[in-house]
Amino acid sequence: MSKFRTVLVGAAMAATALLAAPGIAQADGGCNSGEFCAYADDNGTTYRNAGNDKDWPDTIQNKLDWVSNRGTGSSFAQVNIYYNENYTSAYACLGQGHDWNLRNNSHTFNWTAGNADGKGKAVHDNAASHKWVNTCGNNT
Repeated sequence: MSKFRTVLVGAAMAATALLAAPGIAQADGGCNSGEFCAYADDNGTTYRNAGNDKDWPDTIQNKLDWVSNRGTGSSFAQVNIYYNENYTSAYACLGQGHDWNLRNNSHTFNWTAGNADGKGKAVHDNAASHKWVNTCGNNT
């Protein structure tokens, strides 16, 4: 009986851990068609925006754990995510229909616009603004 109880307690703890840690499906916060969305584990905030934003709110800025591009159409299909405010600095380009889980630090700021602040750094917990663009590339 003791082994059985231990197994039940272990299973209950594992289920609780799964529910407590948001996965990609939970993190999207209902990202709608035409929106760029970002999620911060720190405070459970989902930021949703169909336009550009040169200075993200404090609840999401430099707290980024997940992003999604739900853009539509061929115009402004990509989203540049910038290291600094005002679309300056290095940036990462998120393609239409893509989601990035940033927690493993595999996505980096690999393009530059104006200056190279942040170039090569992980996007995870390091982004401050975004802008819709037609294509990815330097100075877009």
